[in-house]
This record gives sequence, structure tokens and C-alpha cells, in this order.
Amino acid sequence: MFYTFWRFVLFLFFKIFLRLKVFGRENFPKDGGVIVAPNHVSFLDPLIVGVAAPRKLNYLARSTLFRPKIFAKMLYWVNVSPIKRETGDANAFKLVLNRLRQQKPVLIFPEGTRSQDGKLQDPKSGIGFLQVTSGADILPCYVEGSREAWPRHSKFPRFAHVSVHFGKLLRFDKNFSGGKKERYMHIAREVMHSIRELRDNTHVIARAEGPKRSH
Repeated sequence: MFYTFWRFVLFLFFKIFLRLKVFGRENFPKDGGVIVAPNHVSFLDPLIVGVAAPRKLNYLARSTLFRPKIFAKMLYWVNVSPIKRETGDANAFKLVLNRLRQQKPVLIFPEGTRSQDGKLQDPKSGIGFLQVTSGADILPCYVEGSREAWPRHSKFPRFAHVSVHFGKLLRFDKNFSGGKKERYMHIAREVMHSIRELRDNTHVIARAEGPKRSH
């Protein structure tokens, strides 16, 4: 109930102030565990993707955000789980795998951290590990305009045009000739390749519609 309420509120906000558009929602699986893999350039990215997705997403966030009890309850209500930085990725991986086993969609940023300059970064192997361990499909996603909506060093969001593009579902063959680490990175690179293709397609659409903002 809480998730649905805030999703509706954010949808109205993003629709009015960010002119949010969503493409490829039909590619989002209707059920089952899935790893939603977007690019990451702004604090708004998880919120924007969560609003654009047709299903309730599950997220991870650093445990320090959960210190105020009231705020912690709100985060739990919107499916955000805390991770402790001192425990490293192990705890985060356990939480994600648990959600996927429960047949829930989980948002994971393949790049790990926000981009400094807005460009796509090299992926981390973690998303490959999660895919191999869980067997879940991966849904690539590209968010366009969120960096303009909330730049890295800005205190507040700004008016901008934002769009979310869900790509085709990625499934990976269990047969792989290389070792585990090579397999993890192979999957991670394939995910980023799909995100790059989505990015290139958004630029084609933008040129066709005419200039709306500078890049």
C-alpha cells in the first residue's frame, strides 16, 4: 500500500516536472525473479526506474540511510534493504539472491557506482555472479536525462526531460568455455552492450523528434 502510494506520487511528479516517458514496458516480465540493470548517473535513477517499471522493484541501500527510525520504516515499506559497507558485497549478494529466489524483480546497477561524467562505465563482475548463481534473466535498461534532472553536485533536482527504455530480456547459456570469473565478466559486458544499444537508440529518437536539450 505504501509502495503503491509513493509510486503514484512520484509518477505524477516525474510526469509533470521531468516529462517522463517510458519505452519497452512490454519487455518487462509479468512474473518471476528478474535482474533489472540500468545505467547510473544520478540519485534519481532508482526512483525513476521504479516508477517506470510495471512491477514493484526491490532495492539495496547503504545502512547509514536507515539510522533515523522513521526513515528506516519508510525505506522498508518501499522494498529497500540495508547493506553494511564493512561487510562488503557478500551481504548484498545474499540479499539479492534471496529476493530473486522469492521470484521478485531486483534493481542492480552493472556499473556499481554513479558515473562521474554521465558516460557509460565499464561493468563490475557482480551482476554476472548474480545471474549465474540465481539463473535469473537480466532486463537491460537505459535512463536518459536523469543527470540533467539532478546533476551530481547539485543540491536539488531541476526541470528536465527524462525517459526510461527497457530492452529485450537477456538469457545466458549455461555452457561457457572459460572459467567462472571470465563468465561473470562476459555476462556483465553483454549487459552493458545492450545498455549502449538502448542509449544509441534513444539518441536516434531524440534526433528524429528534434532538439529538446543539449548533450
